[in-house]
Amino acid sequence: MKFNFENLAGSLFRNDLPVFDNMDAYIDFLLPHIKPYGESLSNQKLFVNKRWKEFRDDEDFHEAVLYIFQDDEEHTLLLSIDGNIGTGGWSTLPKSNTLILESGGKKQKSELFDLAFLNNDFLILKKHGNQKRIDKKKYFVLGFEKSTGKLDWLDLMDKMYDLYRHNWLFTSMFVLFLLFFGIILLSIFI
Repeated sequence: MKFNFENLAGSLFRNDLPVFDNMDAYIDFLLPHIKPYGESLSNQKLFVNKRWKEFRDDEDFHEAVLYIFQDDEEHTLLLSIDGNIGTGGWSTLPKSNTLILESGGKKQKSELFDLAFLNNDFLILKKHGNQKRIDKKKYFVLGFEKSTGKLDWLDLMDKMYDLYRHNWLFTSMFVLFLLFFGIILLSIFI
């Protein structure tokens, strides 16, 4: 067998996303890896006045659903389903990474979500309570439309994993650089 540097480098630095059955399982796997790169809800400039596309792993989900958290006095939440607008509200609990979403209309309801992850591209909320017990999704997943709008949910998971993959690669290369630099310094002084 012949030595091939590309194969060696590829196996050392390849960090493929494992395969899971559903989006909740992917997010359960991803969160510990990407959490260090996230922000809190107190950094409202990351999520207000932006168009957030909803992602689901449900094969019957084909609607284009957008959420816009308005930065007005009422904290209006605009909800667009295939271009049809509805309104609701949103609020955060003080000193907490908790978001309350209120929907208007005939079936007005309020829902409590804990922040799972937030950055410029992703807003992942975890519905409070044991959702699995009542056969509901654990996570409410939104992607910034401008950077994730054309992706399906599996591609979104891969893009999310890129946060970890690229930072892991940078850290690995930095450690290798320090090791190489240390060996050079050691060889000079010995």
